[in-house]
Amino acid sequence: MASKTHPLLMDAPYKEMLLGNDAFVRGMIEAGVKVSAAYPGSPTSEIGMRLAEIADKSGIYFEFSTNEKVATEVAASAAIGGAPAVCFMKSVGLNVAADSFVQLSLFTIPGGLVVILGDDPGPHSSQNEQDNRHYAKIGHIPMLEPANAQEAKDYVVFAMEQAQKWKMPVVIRSTTRICHQTGLVEYGPKKEVNIERGYDPERDGGYVPLPATLKPLKEKSLRNLKKWEDLANSGALLREEKVGDGEPQIGIITAGHAYAATKAALRKLEASANILKLGIIYPLPMKKIVEFIKKNKTVKILEELDPFIEELVKVELYEQGVTGTKIIGKSKEEDYEDLMISEYDTARLVGMFSKLLNIPNPIRYHTSKLAIPRRSPVLCPGCGHRTAFHAAKIVMDKMKGYSMADIGCYSLGYLDPHNQGTLLYSMGSGVPASSGMKLALPDTPIMSFVGDSTFFHAAMPGIVNAVFNKHKHVLMVMDNGISAMTGHQPNPNTGKKSIGAPVFSKYKDTETISIDDTLKAWGVKFVKRIPAYNVAALVEALEEAFAQDEFAVVIQEEPCALMRSRAELRAGTLANPYQIDHDICRNIQNCLADFACPAIEKKGEKPQINTDLCIGCGCCVQTCPLKVKPIKQMEEFSRI
Repeated sequence: MASKTHPLLMDAPYKEMLLGNDAFVRGMIEAGVKVSAAYPGSPTSEIGMRLAEIADKSGIYFEFSTNEKVATEVAASAAIGGAPAVCFMKSVGLNVAADSFVQLSLFTIPGGLVVILGDDPGPHSSQNEQDNRHYAKIGHIPMLEPANAQEAKDYVVFAMEQAQKWKMPVVIRSTTRICHQTGLVEYGPKKEVNIERGYDPERDGGYVPLPATLKPLKEKSLRNLKKWEDLANSGALLREEKVGDGEPQIGIITAGHAYAATKAALRKLEASANILKLGIIYPLPMKKIVEFIKKNKTVKILEELDPFIEELVKVELYEQGVTGTKIIGKSKEEDYEDLMISEYDTARLVGMFSKLLNIPNPIRYHTSKLAIPRRSPVLCPGCGHRTAFHAAKIVMDKMKGYSMADIGCYSLGYLDPHNQGTLLYSMGSGVPASSGMKLALPDTPIMSFVGDSTFFHAAMPGIVNAVFNKHKHVLMVMDNGISAMTGHQPNPNTGKKSIGAPVFSKYKDTETISIDDTLKAWGVKFVKRIPAYNVAALVEALEEAFAQDEFAVVIQEEPCALMRSRAELRAGTLANPYQIDHDICRNIQNCLADFACPAIEKKGEKPQINTDLCIGCGCCVQTCPLKVKPIKQMEEFSRI
């Protein structure tokens, strides 16, 4: 039986309902991309998952790089050598890649390079709401912003065509609402790219920006940006339209997700408006924008997060001496702070336009008289991080110390009841934070946490620094054998340890790069690996680590519980769940209050184990202080 063609690989004409991230992948296929690289991070994680899934048949080389900087450098270098390339990352990932990203416009890139960014107004899965449109201005790189799944696909094709035409980088800025929306996408033809492969180190001023070489490189960068300004003013990716049946009450300049939400809000209000919808958001089509402004008495510049477009437009209007139109953005509004925060959904814009246009708000909000309990995010049932945090809390409470956080599932250790990891900057910051805190509080025990993926992504320089400068504190490496938080992507620590992870043919036989051996090679003398489910052993190892007169590391090891339990459930080998014998239980509730496994629930006045959630790890037994344990594994149980 012939294998079915993957929906993303179908030939045009064809239509398919696609996730925005899948639409980006289809755009890469149509654009003839040959190389792609990324470090996983929401909202762009699914792009990498899909590329890995179809790598063998798509003709696109794809890799999960160790971090975003490496991914950018891999893709950019391939494009300099003539291979059409794409790299992608989440919003804060660009901070990691920025050192190289801001140099890209200086270089001649024959293959064409497209960088896809996933900004996160909200935020939904990030530690901030940074607006990466500013990076386009800093790096002198043109930026596009799609408003739906169809445009996500089309903009990749358009961006790559222009990138190859002018041998330069182009950025596509997406947001969580575009990456994670689903829409009908009409496919286009798959482009055959015939770019000569090769590398000329001296081409167009070369590839080494130095004080002596920079001027011609920057001049080239600025000339290319001027070409994009002319392209934008020609009307490329620009649409002017009228919404509503009546006389337009306002003009609106917008782009991306805010455009779709604007149209929905106007329909809800039965209001009419002229809309200038931007596709190229840097450099802006100022000629077209000024023409639009002159045609309207009042213009609202509608954009999420920072007043990026607003400020550029106001400068242009001042330079041209344009008056007579009232410009409403956010920078001078009374609710400026509120307007700078979070995304613009339809309901929010209905309220905004209702006030602006003096139209009654048709949305009626009903407040519940019942108190709605807060539900904090939690580690999965059976997660090895939970027992590690339980052990760390025992040690740190006894020693009256502090612990520093890092980025990963284990960031949740900050929440009740564990309260571990109380200072967080970014990926890899835990060890340097511990070093600095130890300098300020030399007599206080300090420790930090880091995951296996983050270890290779960004933590290594801080660890080397701690060894080199003889900082005395403790690091716990949370080794679950996979990049868990972003959806079970492989990392250098994965290899054959990825029990139950999605099968990526490129990685399934990759040998693990040992964290233990890496630490020892840097001169870390105390490295102890402990099974995560053994609380007593973890406590003992941490106490021994703190007794060292130098930087020390404890590695807690347990495969990601979600990944492992799914695999074992499919194989029929998942352990039976536990239950509480209430004839023995004295209702002390340590298992409920101190351990906080989501499989342990309070029913009435007593804790009870939810057998649908319990994966049979038995870690909760260790939290009970009774000699005769009331928490026992069920002898007979049938899982569905």
